[in-house]
Amino acid sequence: MTLILTLGNTSGVYQSSDYQLTDGETGAPVSDRVGSKQLQASFRGFDLQLAFTGIAEVGPTSARQRTVDWLSEELRALSHDSQLQDICDALARRCVAMAKPLGSRYILELILTVAAVGEPFRVAVISNVDWRKRPPTAKPEFTIRVHTITKPYHLISGYRESVPAHQRHRLRALARDVGRAPEHILNVLARVNAIAAKHSRGCVSEDCWVTSKIADGRVRRSASLNVGQHKGGVPLISEGLDLHEWIKRNFRAAPGEEITIVQSAGAIFGPGDGIPLSPPAGEHRRFTLSGSTVAGSCSSLAGSQPASIKISQLNCVLEMRCNEEATVPFATVVLSAVAPIGSAFPKPLYPWPQLAPSLMIDGAEVPRGWEYSVGYWIENETHHLIIPQSCRSIRGLAFLGPEDELIIVAPSTTMEFAWSGSEQAPSTTAYARVSWRSRLDGTRG
Repeated sequence: MTLILTLGNTSGVYQSSDYQLTDGETGAPVSDRVGSKQLQASFRGFDLQLAFTGIAEVGPTSARQRTVDWLSEELRALSHDSQLQDICDALARRCVAMAKPLGSRYILELILTVAAVGEPFRVAVISNVDWRKRPPTAKPEFTIRVHTITKPYHLISGYRESVPAHQRHRLRALARDVGRAPEHILNVLARVNAIAAKHSRGCVSEDCWVTSKIADGRVRRSASLNVGQHKGGVPLISEGLDLHEWIKRNFRAAPGEEITIVQSAGAIFGPGDGIPLSPPAGEHRRFTLSGSTVAGSCSSLAGSQPASIKISQLNCVLEMRCNEEATVPFATVVLSAVAPIGSAFPKPLYPWPQLAPSLMIDGAEVPRGWEYSVGYWIENETHHLIIPQSCRSIRGLAFLGPEDELIIVAPSTTMEFAWSGSEQAPSTTAYARVSWRSRLDGTRG
């Protein structure tokens, strides 16, 4: 059965969803992982958070399919230009197709919280559940209801009886409190979920996934938190790609651990909604960037060292005003390789090894220097090496005042190298974009 709590008003829309689901054969609670019943997706001009209550899996024992997986599959198949009604229609059709084999046992309710640039928040409910029955039963069809949030709104989905009456009153009052901070609302939702868990006979988990979508003028800001830091991750769908799956494929977890989402944040903007840069101001300032030379070996999975790299920071003299940007030569990159070329091995997972030469501004040393990530592999008898673009804000050093920061992007674009065993290893100059500006966040020190 599980539990989803949804609140909304003109300032934002908020949701908590616990980590329990129901086994379609036995009716027993299953799963205690984040992402077992939650998804996020972004489309052109809006994004949504989806949580569901109901059956965890469908299909015969030999070919069970998790509900969260086929919902994710449906969202990935949709066009990035899809509108909310298109999405709801597609999800409802898929729900009908998946529900048929189980008949009245298959109850499922999807709750979507939706934020669009410059528009009121919306909550969409796609459901076949008849909540008037005890226990709830499945209706023949799935209905779609879309609520535009122009007044206080609250919804309890799933094991409603587990939420005591005084906590229901608390949720209604919280929905009316338009000026309440999002952090407070998320904390209250998490506490109400924990209280409900104690009255649920094991059907609701004590911890939960909480999300907020709030208005900042036309901009819509979102945040999510894994209360209890449970294992797992929430699918994040954008233009047919699941970013959480991409992270799992490309990043290494620590030994004995798994990659787990703890919290997330984001924002969606429309044309002209960003923070404009201030115009150049003040006198020209002349300063120098300099640093050291570092070298390292590029290792294969077998431990051999088919190539090496040397990065030397250059002396860069800049003259600019506050809120100006310049592109300058930043470092030389020299590659070398042994012959014959070694055996092939795949592109490594992140995080990649780093080289960190010192970096100085007018002779004052920048903490940690500059950190270059280096990815190296051999494929089709060809060396491949990538140095990704990196960005950093430097504050409180050299000539920088309490309201200043120096932004360095280096290399200015990702550098990719490929050369065969019979070719000379390449050498080049890495460029950096440097901007001296007043802090956009208004902080000091």
